[in-house]
Amino acid sequence: MIRTAVLLALVATLAGCGQPSADKAAEKPHATPTPFVTGGWATVLGDAPKTIELLNGMGFRLSAYAPDGGAFVAKAQPTPMADPSITPVNTAHLTVTGDALRIGELRFALDIVNLDSSPFAKEQFARWIDRPLASMDLPGREAVKRGIMTESPTKGTLPGADYQITREPIDGGRRLVVTFTRPAPQAGDSHPRNP
Repeated sequence: MIRTAVLLALVATLAGCGQPSADKAAEKPHATPTPFVTGGWATVLGDAPKTIELLNGMGFRLSAYAPDGGAFVAKAQPTPMADPSITPVNTAHLTVTGDALRIGELRFALDIVNLDSSPFAKEQFARWIDRPLASMDLPGREAVKRGIMTESPTKGTLPGADYQITREPIDGGRRLVVTFTRPAPQAGDSHPRNP
C-alpha cells in the first residue's frame, strides 16, 4: 500500500515537471539587446573618452588617447587575425584620431601578408569591426562586411558618419583599410552633418 502511494506521488510530481504550457511561454517577455550607446555615429564620434572606454571594454586594448602631432591619437595593440604561430601573420590595427572631446576618424586596417590564410583573416577582420558596430547599434555593418570580403574600394555616407574602404600595397602583401569619419561641414554650414 505504501509502495503504491509513493509511486502515485512520484507520477504526480513528474507530471508537473516538463515544459511550461504555450500560454505561459507566450507571457514571458523576450530579452532584446540594448546597445551600449544611443544616438548612433553622432554619439560615438562625439564622445571620444566614452567611445575609447567602450572599445577597450570590448578588448581592443587602445593606448591612452593623448596629443600626438597636432591631434589626439589612441592605437590598439596589433591583433593577429589567424594563428600567430603560422608566419607571416595577417594583423589588424585600429587607430582613433580626433580632438580632446570628439573623434574625427576610426581607422581599422588589416595587413594581409599571408595570402594562404587571407580568406580567413578577412572574415575575422570583418567580425572584429562588426563587434563594436553591433554593440553600439551603428549602421553600415553589411556594406562594410561586403567591402572587406570582396576587397572592393568603396565609400558612402551613413547617418552621422562617412565611411571608406580602400586597398593599398604594403611590403609583402596588401592592406585593407576601413575608415569611419566625422562628416565634413556642408557649404554654408558651420556644423557637420548629423551632429
